[in-house]
Amino acid sequence: MSEEEKMLRKWIQNHKQLISEAPDEKQRDYITMMWLGYLNGLRMSNAITWAKYNNLYDELQRFAAGMEAAQ
Repeated sequence: MSEEEKMLRKWIQNHKQLISEAPDEKQRDYITMMWLGYLNGLRMSNAITWAKYNNLYDELQRFAAGMEAAQ
């Protein structure tokens, strides 16, 4: 695993924790949108490939759906 991959994985884990600790749905949605914005920025700057972007986006969708189901 490359250094960039490790950094991205750590960032994702931190944001998953922030999302799960958010006090309400509005905060969870805001953090989720920040995550999407970050991923879009990485993709637009060619820091990650489309395949990596799609994988991370799908991971976000599954995590967010799980948070909604837990409510």
